[in-house]
Amino acid sequence: MAACFVCNKKAVYGKSVTFSAERNSRVFKPNLQSVKIRMPDGSTKRVMVCTKCLKAGKVVKAV
Repeated sequence: MAACFVCNKKAVYGKSVTFSAERNSRVFKPNLQSVKIRMPDGSTKRVMVCTKCLKAGKVVKAV
């Protein structure tokens, strides 16, 4: 599965619990977006970044 380029966040597995306490497997997926970023050496690269890292300004988008 895909992971965030910055924080390496990826899908995790858990259970969904119904009102009658039945448990079903499910997947919690991060909100990954494909963005073109500027690398430290000045080049650009298209990577998958989670929205939490985008909002925090941990990457510089290439325009």
